[in-house]
Amino acid sequence: MKGGNKMDFIMSIFNFIIDMGAAVMMPIILIIIGLIMGAKFGDVVRAGVTFGIGFIGLNLVIGLMSSTITPVANDLVKNLGFKLTAIDTGWATASALAWSTEIVPLVFMAILLTNVVMLLFGLTKTMDIDIWNYWHALFIASCIVLVTGNVFVAVLSSIINMAICFKLADWTQKDCEEVLGLEGISLPHMQAVNWAIITYPLNWLLDRIPGVKDIEWTTDGIVEKLGLLGEPMMLGLIIGGLLSAAAQFSAPDVNVINAIQQIFIVGMNVAAVLLLIPRMISLLMEGLMVISEATQEFLNKRFPGKEIYIGLDAAVATGHPFVIATGLLMIPITLLLAFILPGNTTLPLADLSVLTFAVIFSVVPCKGNLFRALIMATITMIIVLYVASYAAPYMTGLASNANLTVPEGAAQLTCLGAAFQWYSWIPFALAKFFLT
Repeated sequence: MKGGNKMDFIMSIFNFIIDMGAAVMMPIILIIIGLIMGAKFGDVVRAGVTFGIGFIGLNLVIGLMSSTITPVANDLVKNLGFKLTAIDTGWATASALAWSTEIVPLVFMAILLTNVVMLLFGLTKTMDIDIWNYWHALFIASCIVLVTGNVFVAVLSSIINMAICFKLADWTQKDCEEVLGLEGISLPHMQAVNWAIITYPLNWLLDRIPGVKDIEWTTDGIVEKLGLLGEPMMLGLIIGGLLSAAAQFSAPDVNVINAIQQIFIVGMNVAAVLLLIPRMISLLMEGLMVISEATQEFLNKRFPGKEIYIGLDAAVATGHPFVIATGLLMIPITLLLAFILPGNTTLPLADLSVLTFAVIFSVVPCKGNLFRALIMATITMIIVLYVASYAAPYMTGLASNANLTVPEGAAQLTCLGAAFQWYSWIPFALAKFFLT
């Protein structure tokens, strides 16, 4: 088999696995890990299928959130008349572009080996089974190849970016366990965990500002003060309804009857999301417990005292009501920021429905204090908009290579999701500076 044919064959295997989706791919990985760790066949199969069902349920609920919020966000953008030239086409576009480049097998193996080596030498406690989200490092590597043509530097960037990600996942795991209830789970999800570098120091700073340090809006405190109105599903009903009202009544030719209907529909859907996500996550955790316990037992026998975390997609962290509430509240704030920030060219659109991923580590450092979370999330989104504007020419270049069409009225494509992973653009900027 010739070199080109071998690469095509390898790419077809990767595409076959990836095309099944995380809901199939991750249970298979869990079952294999469980069997290697010595768990009973029946137990690991049941655990893997339970995890898969939980993941499907979680994606369905997140899909409900996306399908509910996206039209609201679109209406807000349209009715407020934003005129920005780089259109946010969403993380799904960016991930598809990342997985379609010729360096997929090299980056995939580099990240996998990095995780294994770090585990063996005690440099990380995170065993990352969320291989779908390797696309974060892969996207940047693809941009480096696009701009410099240097495959070695591209692969090296993915190793550096993910090694940092594994260390951040370790560092934040105990707080994720305390605040989000993720026992034995870490989040090597670059779009989420990389914000810990910024938000933990911000939380430290807020702790030292008189007056501000004493303001605390926590779940328990809000429920205690507001009663029924403070419950997660009621928060969803209120926030969803208010967002829909803003979108409906900002239109010049509003139909009041239809607007009221939409307010209740959006409010109920968001209320359902806040109630259902924690229940889907409980299924995920039920499936993971078997694998986690088998892993710990295996390690205790061979490496006494060694602790391992199961690394998962940050979607499992979206069950906290304030994570979702912060993400929803950041939609109008992000649109306002896009309009007023000097030098910003990004029009937020598709990824407004997944801001929850960017704000997880606004909620975690402050232990679920919504007041501080909103401050840190606002700073987060300022950075995101500028990074997305910087990234626009390179995402447009990747899209051009993949023969994707630029949306009408846009000069460039960009993606808030790719900008969520802000630190991964530092190796890209260095490679561009020194190699071009």
